[in-house]
Amino acid sequence: MPVTCAVELQADWELEVLAAERRACAAFLAADEAELETLWAPGFVVNSPIGKVLPRPGVLAALRSGLIRHLSYDAHIESMSMFGHVVVVMGSDVVTDPPQGRATKRRFTNVWRFEAGQWRSIARHANAVPDAGRP
Repeated sequence: MPVTCAVELQADWELEVLAAERRACAAFLAADEAELETLWAPGFVVNSPIGKVLPRPGVLAALRSGLIRHLSYDAHIESMSMFGHVVVVMGSDVVTDPPQGRATKRRFTNVWRFEAGQWRSIARHANAVPDAGRP
């Protein structure tokens, strides 16, 4: 599975959020809009590495058009913190984009909220990390 975790997960909520992270990753790679609409709350918003803040419809449109697309996505979760019914997930990832298959290292934060009996993502931020030695 392309989502790994650096912390030992023990609580039910941690395992549930990890499962939601994995589902979201698989759905994004497959461009499965129906699954993403299930996992992303209606008010979901992304501060994206393409330099734009996109609401859920904008992210889905960018995915549909190919503006945002990944050939692979490997995420490494470093931290999960719960605040009431909200969980903040932080870590790093590497995405490979078409057509050249260029890999980009990034840092990310995903925010999940428990609503109507399931975890739904309400916000995401991802930014590219410059290569070492680059100005």
